Amino acid sequence: MVSIVTKKIGNNEYLYLEKRPIHNLEFECMKRSYEKKDWVLGFKDQLSYQDHDLMRKSSENYKSYLKKFDIISKEKERERFLALFIANSNSIEGSTLTVKDTFNYLFDDIVPSGYSKKELHMASNLLLAWEYVENNCNHLPLKKDLLELHRLVNKDIEDINTLGKFKKIQNYVGEGYTTSFLFVEERIEDLLHWIKEAFKKVDDFEVVFQSHVQFEIIHPFVDGNGRVGRLLLNWLLMYKGLMGFAIPVSKRNKYLSAIHKAENGSLKEICIFCFEEYVSYYKFL
Repeated sequence: MVSIVTKKIGNNEYLYLEKRPIHNLEFECMKRSYEKKDWVLGFKDQLSYQDHDLMRKSSENYKSYLKKFDIISKEKERERFLALFIANSNSIEGSTLTVKDTFNYLFDDIVPSGYSKKELHMASNLLLAWEYVENNCNHLPLKKDLLELHRLVNKDIEDINTLGKFKKIQNYVGEGYTTSFLFVEERIEDLLHWIKEAFKKVDDFEVVFQSHVQFEIIHPFVDGNGRVGRLLLNWLLMYKGLMGFAIPVSKRNKYLSAIHKAENGSLKEICIFCFEEYVSYYKFL
Protein backbone atom coordinates (compact mmCIF):
# COMPACT_ATOMS: atom_id res chain seq x y z
CA MET A 1 0.00 0.00 0.00
CA VAL A 2 1.26 3.49 -0.85
CA SER A 3 0.57 6.35 1.57
CA ILE A 4 1.40 10.04 1.67
CA VAL A 5 3.94 11.34 4.18
CA THR A 6 5.37 14.81 4.71
CA LYS A 7 8.94 15.77 5.42
CA LYS A 8 10.23 19.19 6.35
CA ILE A 9 13.57 20.31 4.96
CA GLY A 10 14.56 23.76 6.11
CA ASN A 11 11.49 25.96 5.86
CA ASN A 12 9.87 23.87 3.15
CA GLU A 13 7.51 20.92 3.55
CA TYR A 14 7.49 18.17 0.92
CA LEU A 15 5.03 15.38 0.14
CA TYR A 16 6.31 11.87 -0.52
CA LEU A 17 4.73 8.60 -1.52
CA GLU A 18 5.76 5.90 0.92
CA LYS A 19 5.24 2.19 0.43
CA ARG A 20 4.50 0.52 3.75
CA PRO A 21 2.23 -2.19 5.17
CA ILE A 22 -1.16 -0.88 6.33
CA HIS A 23 -3.20 -2.53 9.06
CA ASN A 24 -6.72 -3.52 8.08
CA LEU A 25 -8.18 -1.11 10.70
CA GLU A 26 -6.25 1.79 9.18
CA PHE A 27 -7.42 0.79 5.72
CA GLU A 28 -11.01 0.67 6.98
CA CYS A 29 -10.62 4.24 8.30
CA MET A 30 -9.35 5.33 4.89
CA LYS A 31 -12.27 3.61 3.17
CA ARG A 32 -14.86 5.06 5.54
CA SER A 33 -13.41 8.56 5.20
CA TYR A 34 -13.28 8.29 1.41
CA GLU A 35 -16.96 7.33 1.42
CA LYS A 36 -17.61 10.06 4.03
CA LYS A 37 -19.05 7.58 6.50
CA ASP A 38 -17.11 9.44 9.18
CA TRP A 39 -19.49 12.40 8.76
CA VAL A 40 -22.63 12.20 10.94
CA LEU A 41 -24.00 15.74 10.86
CA GLY A 42 -27.12 17.10 9.20
CA PHE A 43 -29.33 20.03 10.15
CA LYS A 44 -31.83 18.41 12.50
CA ASP A 45 -32.64 19.06 16.15
CA GLN A 46 -32.39 15.98 18.35
CA LEU A 47 -33.96 17.53 21.45
CA SER A 48 -37.33 19.18 21.97
CA TYR A 49 -38.02 22.89 22.06
CA GLN A 50 -38.79 22.49 25.77
CA ASP A 51 -35.31 21.00 26.34
CA HIS A 52 -33.66 23.90 24.53
CA ASP A 53 -35.74 26.38 26.50
CA LEU A 54 -34.87 24.74 29.82
CA MET A 55 -31.13 24.92 29.08
CA ARG A 56 -31.40 28.53 28.00
CA LYS A 57 -33.32 29.42 31.16
CA SER A 58 -30.74 27.55 33.25
CA SER A 59 -27.98 29.65 31.70
CA GLU A 60 -29.86 32.92 32.21
CA ASN A 61 -30.74 32.07 35.82
CA TYR A 62 -27.10 31.47 36.60
CA LYS A 63 -26.10 34.75 34.95
CA SER A 64 -28.65 36.54 37.16
CA TYR A 65 -27.20 34.73 40.16
CA LEU A 66 -23.68 35.95 39.26
CA LYS A 67 -24.84 39.56 38.96
CA LYS A 68 -25.30 39.65 42.73
CA PHE A 69 -21.59 38.92 43.27
CA ASP A 70 -18.86 41.51 43.73
CA ILE A 71 -15.75 41.37 41.50
CA ILE A 72 -13.70 39.21 43.85
CA SER A 73 -16.56 36.76 44.42
CA LYS A 74 -17.14 36.46 40.67
CA GLU A 75 -13.49 35.59 40.16
CA LYS A 76 -13.65 32.99 42.93
CA GLU A 77 -16.71 31.46 41.27
CA ARG A 78 -14.84 31.38 37.95
CA GLU A 79 -11.90 29.64 39.64
CA ARG A 80 -14.23 27.13 41.26
CA PHE A 81 -15.77 26.26 37.90
CA LEU A 82 -12.38 26.03 36.20
CA ALA A 83 -11.00 23.68 38.85
CA LEU A 84 -14.04 21.47 38.28
CA PHE A 85 -13.82 21.65 34.49
CA ILE A 86 -10.05 21.10 34.33
CA ALA A 87 -9.93 18.27 36.87
CA ASN A 88 -12.83 16.40 35.25
CA SER A 89 -11.70 16.93 31.65
CA ASN A 90 -8.21 15.69 32.49
CA SER A 91 -9.53 12.81 34.60
CA ILE A 92 -11.51 11.55 31.61
CA GLU A 93 -8.10 11.19 29.95
CA GLY A 94 -6.48 9.42 32.91
CA SER A 95 -5.27 12.16 35.27
CA THR A 96 -5.73 11.49 39.01
CA LEU A 97 -5.48 15.14 40.11
CA THR A 98 -8.54 15.91 42.25
CA VAL A 99 -10.71 19.02 41.95
CA LYS A 100 -9.39 20.30 45.30
CA ASP A 101 -5.74 19.77 44.38
CA THR A 102 -6.36 21.28 40.96
CA PHE A 103 -7.78 24.40 42.59
CA ASN A 104 -4.93 24.65 45.09
CA TYR A 105 -2.31 24.16 42.39
CA LEU A 106 -3.72 26.59 39.83
CA PHE A 107 -5.11 29.33 42.04
CA ASP A 108 -3.34 29.11 45.41
CA ASP A 109 0.15 28.16 44.17
CA ILE A 110 0.20 25.02 46.30
CA VAL A 111 2.01 22.20 44.51
CA PRO A 112 0.35 18.93 45.57
CA SER A 113 2.44 15.84 46.23
CA GLY A 114 1.95 12.39 44.79
CA TYR A 115 1.24 13.44 41.20
CA SER A 116 3.32 13.11 38.05
CA LYS A 117 4.78 16.06 36.16
CA LYS A 118 2.47 15.18 33.28
CA GLU A 119 -0.63 15.52 35.47
CA LEU A 120 0.51 18.95 36.69
CA HIS A 121 1.29 20.02 33.12
CA MET A 122 -2.16 18.84 32.03
CA ALA A 123 -3.76 21.09 34.65
CA SER A 124 -1.74 24.25 33.94
CA ASN A 125 -1.97 23.69 30.18
CA LEU A 126 -5.75 23.35 30.21
CA LEU A 127 -6.01 26.60 32.17
CA LEU A 128 -3.92 28.39 29.52
CA ALA A 129 -6.07 26.89 26.78
CA TRP A 130 -9.26 27.98 28.57
CA GLU A 131 -7.92 31.53 28.82
CA TYR A 132 -7.28 31.41 25.07
CA VAL A 133 -10.93 30.43 24.60
CA GLU A 134 -12.10 33.28 26.83
CA ASN A 135 -10.02 35.78 24.87
CA ASN A 136 -11.20 34.60 21.45
CA CYS A 137 -14.79 33.36 21.85
CA ASN A 138 -16.15 36.59 20.36
CA HIS A 139 -15.69 34.91 16.97
CA LEU A 140 -16.26 31.43 15.62
CA PRO A 141 -13.18 29.20 15.91
CA LEU A 142 -10.90 28.88 12.90
CA LYS A 143 -8.52 26.09 11.96
CA LYS A 144 -5.61 28.06 13.43
CA ASP A 145 -7.50 28.32 16.73
CA LEU A 146 -7.90 24.54 16.95
CA LEU A 147 -4.19 24.08 16.27
CA GLU A 148 -3.34 26.63 18.95
CA LEU A 149 -5.64 24.97 21.47
CA HIS A 150 -3.87 21.69 20.82
CA ARG A 151 -0.47 23.34 21.21
CA LEU A 152 -1.52 24.81 24.56
CA VAL A 153 -3.20 21.64 25.83
CA ASN A 154 -0.20 19.39 25.19
CA LYS A 155 2.65 21.85 25.78
CA ASP A 156 5.61 20.07 27.44
CA ILE A 157 3.75 16.76 27.07
CA GLU A 158 3.64 15.92 23.37
CA ASP A 159 6.54 15.75 20.92
CA ILE A 160 7.30 19.04 19.17
CA ASN A 161 6.90 17.32 15.80
CA THR A 162 3.18 16.72 16.41
CA LEU A 163 2.34 19.58 18.79
CA GLY A 164 -0.18 21.99 17.28
CA LYS A 165 -0.40 19.90 14.11
CA PHE A 166 -2.99 17.55 12.67
CA LYS A 167 -2.21 13.84 12.86
CA LYS A 168 -0.09 12.20 10.17
CA ILE A 169 -0.70 8.65 11.40
CA GLN A 170 -3.92 6.82 12.18
CA ASN A 171 -5.46 6.83 15.67
CA TYR A 172 -8.53 5.21 17.17
CA VAL A 173 -11.07 5.67 20.00
CA GLY A 174 -11.27 2.31 21.69
CA GLU A 175 -12.79 0.02 19.10
CA GLY A 176 -14.22 2.96 17.15
CA TYR A 177 -12.98 4.30 13.83
CA THR A 178 -11.77 7.86 13.39
CA THR A 179 -11.24 9.96 10.30
CA SER A 180 -8.25 8.88 8.25
CA PHE A 181 -5.30 11.22 8.62
CA LEU A 182 -5.48 11.69 4.84
CA PHE A 183 -8.88 13.42 5.21
CA VAL A 184 -8.45 15.32 8.51
CA GLU A 185 -7.97 18.83 7.15
CA GLU A 186 -10.90 18.38 4.77
CA ARG A 187 -13.17 17.20 7.60
CA ILE A 188 -12.11 20.01 9.92
CA GLU A 189 -12.95 22.52 7.20
CA ASP A 190 -16.29 20.74 6.71
CA LEU A 191 -16.96 20.95 10.46
CA LEU A 192 -16.13 24.64 10.77
CA HIS A 193 -18.34 25.39 7.77
CA TRP A 194 -21.16 23.26 9.20
CA ILE A 195 -21.01 25.12 12.53
CA LYS A 196 -21.41 28.45 10.76
CA GLU A 197 -24.38 27.22 8.72
CA ALA A 198 -25.96 25.22 11.55
CA PHE A 199 -26.26 28.27 13.79
CA LYS A 200 -28.71 29.59 11.17
CA LYS A 201 -30.77 26.39 10.95
CA VAL A 202 -30.92 24.54 14.28
CA ASP A 203 -30.88 25.45 17.96
CA ASP A 204 -27.62 26.79 19.40
CA PHE A 205 -27.32 23.93 21.89
CA GLU A 206 -27.75 21.40 19.09
CA VAL A 207 -24.86 23.00 17.19
CA VAL A 208 -22.65 22.78 20.27
CA PHE A 209 -23.44 19.18 21.21
CA GLN A 210 -23.50 17.74 17.68
CA SER A 211 -20.31 19.49 16.56
CA HIS A 212 -18.56 18.18 19.67
CA VAL A 213 -19.23 14.56 18.77
CA GLN A 214 -18.23 15.14 15.14
CA PHE A 215 -14.92 16.59 16.33
CA GLU A 216 -14.32 13.50 18.45
CA ILE A 217 -15.08 11.24 15.50
CA ILE A 218 -12.58 13.15 13.37
CA HIS A 219 -10.02 12.90 16.20
CA PRO A 220 -7.68 15.25 14.34
CA PHE A 221 -4.67 15.12 16.68
CA VAL A 222 -2.31 12.39 17.82
CA ASP A 223 -3.31 13.11 21.44
CA GLY A 224 -5.44 15.63 23.34
CA ASN A 225 -8.59 15.29 21.22
CA GLY A 226 -10.95 14.92 24.17
CA ARG A 227 -9.63 17.99 25.97
CA VAL A 228 -9.57 20.13 22.81
CA GLY A 229 -13.06 18.90 21.93
CA ARG A 230 -14.45 19.92 25.32
CA LEU A 231 -12.79 23.32 24.96
CA LEU A 232 -14.44 23.70 21.55
CA LEU A 233 -17.79 22.78 23.10
CA ASN A 234 -17.44 25.59 25.64
CA TRP A 235 -16.07 28.03 23.06
CA LEU A 236 -19.30 27.69 21.07
CA LEU A 237 -21.47 28.08 24.18
CA MET A 238 -19.67 31.27 25.18
CA TYR A 239 -19.77 32.54 21.58
CA LYS A 240 -23.56 32.41 21.88
CA GLY A 241 -23.55 34.06 25.32
CA LEU A 242 -24.38 30.82 27.13
CA MET A 243 -22.76 29.46 30.27
CA GLY A 244 -20.19 26.72 29.83
CA PHE A 245 -20.26 23.36 31.60
CA ALA A 246 -18.06 20.45 32.63
CA ILE A 247 -18.59 16.82 31.72
CA PRO A 248 -18.02 14.86 34.96
CA VAL A 249 -15.55 11.99 34.98
CA SER A 250 -18.12 10.00 36.97
CA LYS A 251 -20.17 9.86 33.74
CA ARG A 252 -17.20 8.90 31.55
CA ASN A 253 -18.60 5.56 30.41
CA LYS A 254 -21.99 7.03 29.53
CA TYR A 255 -20.28 9.90 27.70
CA LEU A 256 -18.05 7.59 25.65
CA SER A 257 -21.00 5.31 24.90
CA ALA A 258 -22.94 8.28 23.51
CA ILE A 259 -19.99 9.19 21.29
CA HIS A 260 -19.76 5.60 20.06
CA LYS A 261 -23.47 5.58 19.19
CA ALA A 262 -22.96 8.79 17.22
CA GLU A 263 -20.25 7.02 15.23
CA ASN A 264 -22.97 4.60 14.18
CA GLY A 265 -25.30 7.40 13.11
CA SER A 266 -27.33 8.19 16.24
CA LEU A 267 -26.82 11.74 17.53
CA LYS A 268 -29.69 11.69 20.00
CA GLU A 269 -27.77 10.01 22.83
CA ILE A 270 -24.97 12.61 22.98
CA CYS A 271 -27.51 15.45 22.87
CA ILE A 272 -29.57 13.89 25.69
CA PHE A 273 -26.40 13.28 27.71
CA CYS A 274 -25.22 16.89 27.36
CA PHE A 275 -28.73 18.22 28.04
CA GLU A 276 -29.02 16.25 31.30
CA GLU A 277 -25.56 17.29 32.50
CA TYR A 278 -26.10 20.94 31.57
CA VAL A 279 -29.43 21.24 33.38
CA SER A 280 -28.09 19.31 36.37
CA TYR A 281 -25.06 21.59 36.72
CA TYR A 282 -27.12 24.79 36.74
CA LYS A 283 -29.98 23.49 38.89
CA PHE A 284 -30.94 25.66 41.87
CA LEU A 285 -32.59 24.34 45.02
